[in-house]
Amino acid sequence: MINAKKTLLHNTEAIAIVGMGVVALVTGGYNTIICAVLAGFLIGLTAERKTGSIARAAVVGLIASVITAICGYIYNTYVIKLPEVDNQAPDQIVNYPLFVAVVVGTLVAALVAAIQNIPVEKRRKQGIMIFMLACALLFPFFDQCPTLAWNQFGIGSAIDPTVGCTTQKTLIWVNAAIVTIIFAIQAMGLNIVAGYAGLLDLGYVAFFAIGAYTIGLLNSNHLVDQGVMSADNIFLKYKIMFWIAIWVCAAMAAFFGLMLGAPTLPLRGDYLAIVTLGFGEIIPVAAKNLEVVRIFEPISLFLRQLAAPVGQSLDRIDAYGFFIKNTLCIFGCGPAGLNVTNGTKGISPIFAPSIAGYTFKVGEYVPWYLLALLIMAVSAFFIWRIRDSRIGRAWVSMREDELAANAMGVDLVRTKLLAFIIGAMFSGFAGGFYGSYVSFIEPGSFAFDISVIVLAMVILGGSGNIVGVLVGAFLIKIVDLVVLEKIKQLLNGLIQHFLIVGADNPGLGAFIQRFLDATSFKVLILGLILVVMMKVRPEGLIPAATAKRQA
Repeated sequence: MINAKKTLLHNTEAIAIVGMGVVALVTGGYNTIICAVLAGFLIGLTAERKTGSIARAAVVGLIASVITAICGYIYNTYVIKLPEVDNQAPDQIVNYPLFVAVVVGTLVAALVAAIQNIPVEKRRKQGIMIFMLACALLFPFFDQCPTLAWNQFGIGSAIDPTVGCTTQKTLIWVNAAIVTIIFAIQAMGLNIVAGYAGLLDLGYVAFFAIGAYTIGLLNSNHLVDQGVMSADNIFLKYKIMFWIAIWVCAAMAAFFGLMLGAPTLPLRGDYLAIVTLGFGEIIPVAAKNLEVVRIFEPISLFLRQLAAPVGQSLDRIDAYGFFIKNTLCIFGCGPAGLNVTNGTKGISPIFAPSIAGYTFKVGEYVPWYLLALLIMAVSAFFIWRIRDSRIGRAWVSMREDELAANAMGVDLVRTKLLAFIIGAMFSGFAGGFYGSYVSFIEPGSFAFDISVIVLAMVILGGSGNIVGVLVGAFLIKIVDLVVLEKIKQLLNGLIQHFLIVGADNPGLGAFIQRFLDATSFKVLILGLILVVMMKVRPEGLIPAATAKRQA
């Protein structure tokens, strides 16, 4: 029976309007254009393939853009005047981007809806990817400052901290976008394991940590200072280690993916999730404790253990004297042992990549952004091609029904192992880039909540859909890095303006501000988002084709 019930707005459209309106309310300025584009993009992606869908998407996009512009106007007019909200003065905020946001948001919704109505699926996917790439390339030019200049991005000259909007503090979007792209690469890798193959992996952060520590060991002076690696080796001398090490990071993560996948082949569902969760906890703990390591050959150590309990002098055991007196130390032979991970102090600095004589630098965000964007685009292309290959179809069939897939000739052992290996490889790739970008890694950077956040990206965007996973990654991470901090500033401003103006007890004000700190409730907010999604749109914002058919 066909459900003839019609609603004014679809769930994704309502989510886009409300979500982007909130972001515009707490960021304002040129960010309103970004919010309108994102809202229009989500609205266009959910357009149905039928007559009149383009016009409908344009109308809904216009509504969303107007609401976003109104929220941006409220920020520019009222919110900006609150204490501690932003480092910009109210007279630096202009309102003409609001009109641009209305126009651009409407056009984006109509254009994406038109792309969605292309009858050939391959051309449709290519159109969406090209549109996303074009938006990504234009993105750095729509930062939150009205006066844009190249030196704001750290290109050509040093950033002058005394000139209004040209402070690094205002470049929150570009920096956040780089970290978001890194997490998006992770999410695409987890989408292979959980979205395509249907294997729930709760320890995915382990492969991210392996990639980061691999580049930390290979592309820094940490091992050079201990005499393990020569400072004159070709990789460090000619500054090419990053381009080789990042592939080693992927290979190491893939190897550990094989090590994790092999013993978990018989497991399914919750049992597999528990085992992978344990693996995700082991790697950061190991990184924390591998500060003093000594490894000897095992024969003499074993003989010592046999001889010690009987009270014999080890130096007088003639039969085993050679092994005991000449214990072979493999590495870590000095009194301090070998410092592999430097424990909680971490590894720093990790060298940045160099290309054509140019060396990437901390604070020059645009070069890092373009490199991250290139890596993400290449990763998305390869995953897309893998999805349409024989192994990709085997993953999907195994996810739907393992027994039926096995009966049709799918090698479940090989298929599962390849899912773990390839998924881990992309996470290691992301970890290697992350370590080079932040130039510092330590065990606390790879907590369990990263695995939860990456899994939430896959669920929110749409499991099994690359575009959906990318959208989910950008929404969640931008909320994490930008929106929550802005909400914190807004709440603090409201508290100081209305509640604790002239208060004699500063401790009470500090307690209230801490209690209403949105960044402290990140996991709670993330959980609420997932609960709402499971209720209103369980297949994700942009579901895969199979999920659409089942819905």
